[in-house]
Amino acid sequence: MEIGELLDPIRSEVLTGALRRCSELSEQSGAIERVASGSAPLFSEPADATVKLVCVSDNGPSYFVTVSGDGNPDLVARATRNIQQIRRLLSERAAEPVLEPLETGVVLGRSFAVWPMLPAFPQGRVPRYLAKRLIRPDMLDWISDVYDETHACANAAERQVIAANLTRLIKDRHHPDRLRRAAERAAERLEAEQWAPLHCVQHSDLWLGNVMLAPAGSSRSFCVIDWAGASCKGYPFFDLFRFALSANPSHRLVKTHVKRQLARQGADSVDGVSHVLCAVGDMQAQLEFFPEELFRRMAVETTDYALKVCR
Repeated sequence: MEIGELLDPIRSEVLTGALRRCSELSEQSGAIERVASGSAPLFSEPADATVKLVCVSDNGPSYFVTVSGDGNPDLVARATRNIQQIRRLLSERAAEPVLEPLETGVVLGRSFAVWPMLPAFPQGRVPRYLAKRLIRPDMLDWISDVYDETHACANAAERQVIAANLTRLIKDRHHPDRLRRAAERAAERLEAEQWAPLHCVQHSDLWLGNVMLAPAGSSRSFCVIDWAGASCKGYPFFDLFRFALSANPSHRLVKTHVKRQLARQGADSVDGVSHVLCAVGDMQAQLEFFPEELFRRMAVETTDYALKVCR
């Protein structure tokens, strides 16, 4: 999600005042000294943007609060439901980076969640580079662990949905030819039963901006936030490639994880691309507030990366 303020200054004061009086928040935070937030023009934010604030109390820790935007008042609650469902599917160690809210509630008709303040990536070119270098292999290991623990074969009804989504990609002439040809190849292999699509947990927006440093004492070096678009019926490789595109790990390291997953599937390399297209087709079928221009850019970028890694 974009970080910013959906509200004009007057409406922002109404929201922050309501949060100060909200029992779920005050019971967690104690007496809130102030609510800090940025501000941006209303027209600059997508309709489902969340309002993000920091609540500071006199005698206790600070908390990070996300509040659903006007366009989708259930968005934060949906993320919380996804987190609960996904954590139940994972082992304790694999579930650890899936950060749970400290408290949830509704304010002014919009769902909100209270989160612990986590260490941010350090500022400065060298410290930030070192932090990314520490996290990248751990993140890729975790993505593979999530796949290992949650993958399952798509059933007959699900394969029909996959076929319809691939057909949508093939017929959409706004997509470049290379994407449509890859979707056509996936559809042909699916129809010939040369490829068995798999489902797994998928975050759907796994880029470096949604990765935070873990608190002290954690067995992992990171936590993952923003689960509103997550799915228990996602597809392998999509999260892996989206994270790789933002964090820039070595090509060799990414290929190692791709080969590992393909080997466990007993699949060909081309099936890595096919699974990415399954995810892209599923997203196109239910864009909601995802701006179409951004979606198409993401679809091409991810497919091109998959074609490069899986050739």
